[in-house]
Amino acid sequence: MEQVRTSRVNAFTDLDFRFIANPNTGDAGLKKDVAAVKQSVLNILLTNHGEKPFRPIFGANLRAYLFENFDPVQEAIIKSVVETALINYEPRVSVTNVEVVDLSYRNALRIRVEFDILSPTELSTDVEFIVERIR
Repeated sequence: MEQVRTSRVNAFTDLDFRFIANPNTGDAGLKKDVAAVKQSVLNILLTNHGEKPFRPIFGANLRAYLFENFDPVQEAIIKSVVETALINYEPRVSVTNVEVVDLSYRNALRIRVEFDILSPTELSTDVEFIVERIR
């Protein structure tokens, strides 16, 4: 009988956007597995159209919805925009739920996205953030 040896391999690795050097090697820091996917999801959702060179419709363009009248229709549109952006630009996730809360006293939206990470271990996680105007 042959024994199969496996080692844990990071399924996903991305650069850490904080660009803090690794203290041991001096190389650029890395995000791995769940942290890498969460960083990517946030990057996609917080990017406005026109911000990424040569890809004018990349991102979710959520700041465009800050000054709209918030009602159930607007909430459904924002949920759809979030799901569509992640389907188009992040193949490593499957969205399970999107919650949108209007913070009208701050002219902001609180968005919580629950998703499954499509990897051999099939992890469920979420990310929550606030979209507000830039001063």
